[in-house]
Amino acid sequence: MAENARDRAARLIARGNPGGLLYGAIITGAVMSATANHAPTTARVVVAAVFVLGIYWLADVYVRAFADQFHHGRSPLPRRLLAAARHESRVLVGGVPAIAVVAVASLLGAGTALAVSLALWLTAVELGAVGYLAARYVGADRRAAVGESLAAALLGLLMVLAKTFLH
Repeated sequence: MAENARDRAARLIARGNPGGLLYGAIITGAVMSATANHAPTTARVVVAAVFVLGIYWLADVYVRAFADQFHHGRSPLPRRLLAAARHESRVLVGGVPAIAVVAVASLLGAGTALAVSLALWLTAVELGAVGYLAARYVGADRRAAVGESLAAALLGLLMVLAKTFLH
């Protein structure tokens, strides 16, 4: 039986560190939500999001490398850091969609508020889609997958609301 697009997408998400994708999307959206109404330019929002996402990634890398020695015995720190950096790279990938939307919207003439709103709505859709695909990947029926999707998308919607109320 041929693999459809949904199955291919779910398999790609499941590979590596699927939680990292969500963390990256959530961190990026949260930073954008908190800074959009206070930053003088869209570029400042993007810089803040990239900076916080990078710091979060570095912290994840170090914590994973530190914790791995307790689970896998002593190995050289550079080896543990490299393995952790590869595993946690999905955190960076998770932030790319929102950053790309803000950048493209800004290049097309959107103001900061609109560009960030578009990115936050995309984040809500991204979280919902990943929730749905993950549920279907592990065998949930459509109804259960929609429930998973809605629960995941609610986090994105909270970021949209936070942007509205963080004036």
